[in-house]
Amino acid sequence: MSLGINSYSYNQLITEIQIKMQNIFRTMNTKYWTSGNNQIDEIIRASQRRATDNEDRNHFLEWINIHRFSNIRYISSGAFGDVSYAIWFDGPPIDVERVKRGPPCDVAIKFFDSITEFMKELIHNHKMIEACSSASGFGNLIHVYGVTRGLNGNYGIVMQYASEGSLDSFLKNNWRYISWEIKLGILKDIARGLKNLHDAGLIHGDLHCNNIMITRDRVNYSITAYIGDFGFTRSEERYTNRTQIVGVIPFIAPEVLAGKKYTKKADIFSFGVLMYQIVCNKKPFFDQNHNFRLARSIYEGLRPQFNRDLMPICYETLMRNCWNYCQRSRPKSEKLYEKFSEWESSVYERDSPFEQYRLIAVPLPNKCDHQFAVYTTRVWHSPLAHSYSKKK
Repeated sequence: MSLGINSYSYNQLITEIQIKMQNIFRTMNTKYWTSGNNQIDEIIRASQRRATDNEDRNHFLEWINIHRFSNIRYISSGAFGDVSYAIWFDGPPIDVERVKRGPPCDVAIKFFDSITEFMKELIHNHKMIEACSSASGFGNLIHVYGVTRGLNGNYGIVMQYASEGSLDSFLKNNWRYISWEIKLGILKDIARGLKNLHDAGLIHGDLHCNNIMITRDRVNYSITAYIGDFGFTRSEERYTNRTQIVGVIPFIAPEVLAGKKYTKKADIFSFGVLMYQIVCNKKPFFDQNHNFRLARSIYEGLRPQFNRDLMPICYETLMRNCWNYCQRSRPKSEKLYEKFSEWESSVYERDSPFEQYRLIAVPLPNKCDHQFAVYTTRVWHSPLAHSYSKKK
């Protein structure tokens, strides 16, 4: 017996049911959860509504009850709280249209001591997801899953876990085995993540060795780098000249140290310093006090010293261009991604500029940092903003 429904109507009906199911999955069941804070709830709902209307439906924020995690353990401390490891029982959505979730997975949870700092970072993460969904995507950007609240009452942001830790710890623990192919691949990944942010009209604002996260594939052991920590990520027009400086001094562009507006070119300066650290296996200015004197020296032209025999001239030239005092001389993230993709794909070819450097021993990591060398994000007031504000 025919029900009078043709194949097109049937498929349309199924699609409508799937959309309704995913809406139930995301937003209509919000009456069954609350973060305990109306503003947080609204940000989560807004993220889910946007995802429902957007083709990229796997990037949105969720409220995740703390009891949905196990094996929670401390990893490290940051500027505004602690980072912990956990296993998420439910796993992230892998097929939202079929209301299907992945298996349990490892995650990192960044807990905040201050609700004010948590709200700032949550808003920036939400805007980052919104902007990247409308632009070129999320490639090589740490996946932010949602929000939780610890048993002590502190709110936390749940994100993708990086099995190898930060770039700094990866270099320190694996320096004997890091080939040029891995180095170039890491820089290609960072450049791609930076390109995706810049294409979305965003600036990272705090790029350094502890905000680059490294994962190792469990099957083929390949290395992938991701940009993380979007607490200072925002659109370029939202940045203004300022006397308050945020970041890690050796990675901060000279114009920013002087209180000038943070731009995409400041991210490129930070990328150049990462190029130095990855090849030389030393943190920039590890043996110096990270104080006003160092900031002033960087502004006046000081850059990390290195052995030129460790790298081909093309690499050195690009690195110097990235940390050039003149912002116009710094390349765009798109060009960086293209160049490192080209270099990585041809690294083993006979005419590759990296061929003669493949067998050069990787330098030992720096033995000990200066007691006042700081590689976590700090917020401080720089006298440079007043002393050098008139220098062009």
